[in-house]
Amino acid sequence: MPISVKGLELSSAPAAPPVGPVVSGPPTAASVLFWIAASEGLWFPSRFAAENGISRDSLDDPLTDLRLAGLITTADWVRGLGQGYTLTPTGKTATTTAALVELLKQNRSAAYIATLIAAPDRNTSSSAGSRGNEDEDERDDGGEADRALRPPLVIPVLLMANALWFFICTVWGIRWGLPLSRSLWSGHTEILHRLGAVTGLDLIHGEWWRLITCCFVHIGALHLILNMFALAMMGPLAELLWGRRRLLIIYFVSGLGGSALAMALRPEALLAGASGAIWGIQMSLFAWLFTFRRQLPPHIAADWFRRLTIVFLLNAGGSFLPNVSWEGHLGGGLAGFAAAGLLNVVRFGDRPRRLMARVLLVLLPFFCLAGLASAMDVRGVPKWRQIHQRLATDRAVREAFEQQNRVRAALDEFEVAVGSRLITLAGRTTTGRTTRDALINVTPGELNALLVLQGHTRAPASRERSQERIKALKKTAEEVAELTTGPTGVTALDQSRERVHRFALARAKSFELLLGLLDSPAPPTGAAWAAWHASRLDADRLWEETKIR
Repeated sequence: MPISVKGLELSSAPAAPPVGPVVSGPPTAASVLFWIAASEGLWFPSRFAAENGISRDSLDDPLTDLRLAGLITTADWVRGLGQGYTLTPTGKTATTTAALVELLKQNRSAAYIATLIAAPDRNTSSSAGSRGNEDEDERDDGGEADRALRPPLVIPVLLMANALWFFICTVWGIRWGLPLSRSLWSGHTEILHRLGAVTGLDLIHGEWWRLITCCFVHIGALHLILNMFALAMMGPLAELLWGRRRLLIIYFVSGLGGSALAMALRPEALLAGASGAIWGIQMSLFAWLFTFRRQLPPHIAADWFRRLTIVFLLNAGGSFLPNVSWEGHLGGGLAGFAAAGLLNVVRFGDRPRRLMARVLLVLLPFFCLAGLASAMDVRGVPKWRQIHQRLATDRAVREAFEQQNRVRAALDEFEVAVGSRLITLAGRTTTGRTTRDALINVTPGELNALLVLQGHTRAPASRERSQERIKALKKTAEEVAELTTGPTGVTALDQSRERVHRFALARAKSFELLLGLLDSPAPPTGAAWAAWHASRLDADRLWEETKIR
């Protein structure tokens, strides 16, 4: 039964016989396809060109288009005749279906014809559960068949994005006060870092996004020009072969892989540049050539391989120049080759392989990040161990300085709260009239109380005033004891507070004994004097041990 595909009726009715070798004008893919279909046995382009008086080279491009579209395939190589070609089942369908023959006569592209032939499988698979949803993933914007007709879009956008970001870096440098020449040709590390370049310390601080942003930062105009020249040379071909969406996947996965390996091995460096992503694009061309080498004429495949090898060797040699990250080039190339291989499996593999390739393609960036995280461990790469050791030393010094500041602040606060009270409690050294009060520190209140007790002042009012003053001193000592109760967590301060606390308790005890002497109606006994004197000497001893600073 006929099947409707995009308005085209493909019927099983046979077409007219294939068109024979009538040569007029440059060969096209359609005319070459008809010539192969009309030949008996294998078709040899060298013999055909000689028999019909056309250039052998003029057949290369049509043959390449037909092979990539899957309409023809190579056969045996015959000495003296060269490479032989024959139709594939898809090619036979194209030359035996009337509607498709008409499209071929209109010089529609071989890829478009192949897509129409495969379209029924896609469009009728929703009810049968076949490959419709899978093949939808194989079509880029506008479809595979139209890819060759579209101008490159992703590569110009990437070129403009890199150039624009370099312009922003240059303007920022000029605003910072850098000379124009410095801003253009070398920049400033601080500006480059602020605008996306990456170092190992950034990753320790959690700024993993810099692994991508660094691919758009360039250290000087020469760095930008070289990278953009390489991208402009290889990018359009890669976009033609892979399509826009796949090229973006290769570019960003390669950029991430290059940044990850460079940071894993050289975390002390400031990393910037798109060379990792460009190396990934370069290696994706190798992957494409390896996949389709059998569909290309041998001399074309060999020529492509030679050209790519020369570019590879030149870039590899440049990777070992000073200040060039060979690690970033290697990481980008490996990631790009792996991504390209997985994308080819997604496009052309069977269902299980396609599913596995999709999973691995999603996991590929995480593999790059996991490898970097492993290198960053304190037991990882030696340079990362050095960074961790330096950070630990810096952290210890910073914590010691902060601890010192906390101790100083706490001591200052302690002195403000307790210092004036201690001066009141300390008194001054004096020489008593008897051996029991000689060479002791007494306050004015204590001295007045001693004069009252020794009978030098007999007025009752004097005794009452002495009692009030001693009570005030006792209250001050108790306040100091209360203020110095409990630890603060600062060792030096806690030791000082403990000494002051013991002194304050001893002074409070001596004041209490002195009040007892003043309250007694009878003259103090020798034992009472001795008890007070002992407590007073104990307080003096503790005072000598007390250090405020």
